Amino acid sequence: MDNKRIIKILFLNFLTMATFNISHPVTPTLINSLGLPTYTFGVFYSSMAIAQFIMSPIWGSISDAQGRKKILIVGMIGYGISQLGFGFSSNEVIILLFRILAGGLSVGYITVSTAYISDVSTKEDRIKYLSYNTAANSIGASFGALVGGFVGMSGYKYAFLTQFLASMLIALIVAVFIKETITEKNDKYKVYLGHLKLNKSLIDLKSSIGIMMIVMVLITIATTSYSSTINYFLEDVASVPTSVNGIVMAVAGVIALFMNVVINPYLSKHFEERKTMVVALGFTGVSIILFSLIDNSYIALLFLAIFIASSAIVTPIQQSIVSKLARDNYGEVMGIQGSFKALGMVSGSLISGFIFDYGNKLPFIIGGISSLIAFWIASKIKLSNK
Repeated sequence: MDNKRIIKILFLNFLTMATFNISHPVTPTLINSLGLPTYTFGVFYSSMAIAQFIMSPIWGSISDAQGRKKILIVGMIGYGISQLGFGFSSNEVIILLFRILAGGLSVGYITVSTAYISDVSTKEDRIKYLSYNTAANSIGASFGALVGGFVGMSGYKYAFLTQFLASMLIALIVAVFIKETITEKNDKYKVYLGHLKLNKSLIDLKSSIGIMMIVMVLITIATTSYSSTINYFLEDVASVPTSVNGIVMAVAGVIALFMNVVINPYLSKHFEERKTMVVALGFTGVSIILFSLIDNSYIALLFLAIFIASSAIVTPIQQSIVSKLARDNYGEVMGIQGSFKALGMVSGSLISGFIFDYGNKLPFIIGGISSLIAFWIASKIKLSNK
C-alpha cells in the first residue's frame, strides 16, 4: 500500500469534485435565463448520464491495458472544454451536445480514479480509503457548489469559466505529480463493449456482483432524484439566490464528510458490510419520504439530514463489496459499475424532470421508494464470489 499515492489521488479527487460542482447552483439560472421548459433540467442531467453509461466501461478497460494517468488527463481537459461550451451556448441542441461530451469525458476521470485507489490499497484497507474518497468527493462537491453559488451571483457564465480554468489546472497537476500504476502496457487489448450489445448482459445479474449492481442502480435513482431536483426546487419553488443554493449543498457535503470520515470507518470495523448497507438503505428510503410528506420545516430538514447522512455511506460500502467480489480487472469492473450507476442517473433525472410539474416533491418520494426496493433486495442476498 502506497500512502503517498493515496493522499495525492484523494486530494485530486477533492479538487475534481469541487470543479465538477461549480456549475450546479447556477444551472437553474441558465435554464430560466434561456426560457427553457422545466423538464430541461432532467434532460440535461440524463444526457450526461447516458454518455457516462456508454463510456465508463470503455475508459476502464482502456486504463487496465494502457494505464490510468493518461485517462485522468484526457478526462479533465475534455470536461473543461465541454463545460465552457455548455455555459456560453444559447442553443438548446448545442447545450445538449456539450452535456453529452461532458458526461463521456468526465466519467473517464471518475472511473479511473476509483480503479487507481484499488490499485494502491490492500483489500483490508480498501473500504477505509473508498470511504475517504467518498468523503473527499462530498466535501469537494460542497466546496465547489459554495464557490459556484457566490461566483454565479456576478453572472452564471463566470461559474462555467471558473470550471474550465480549474479543469486545465487539475490536468496539469495529474501530468506532473501522479505516478502510473499500470506498469505493463498491453497494446493488443480489446475495448470493452459488452454493455452496448443488446443480446448480451453486462454481467450475470443473478450473481452476487450482479445483484450489487442492481442495488447501485436503485440507490443512484434515489440520490439522483434528490440531487437533480434540489437545486431547481430551491430556485424555482423557494426562490432563493444562487448563494443560498450553494450553501445548502455545502452543508450537505459536510454531513456526508462526517459520515465517511468518522462513522463509516467505525462501522466497517464492528459490523458486517452488507448488514450496514441494508440498515443505511432503510434509513435513506424512509427519511426522504418523510421529508416530502411533513409540512413542518424544521422536522422536514431533520429528515433531509438523515437522508443525506445515510445515503452518503451506502456507495463506499457497495463499492468495497464489489471490489472484493471482483478479481484483478478492477478498471473494467468499476467501469461496468459506472454504467449501472449512469443507468440510475438517467432514470432518476428523467423521471424527476418530467414529474416535477405534477408535484414538486414527487421526485423525492420516487427516490425514497427506490431506496426501499434496494433495501429489500440487499436484505435477501448472500454474498459469494460465484
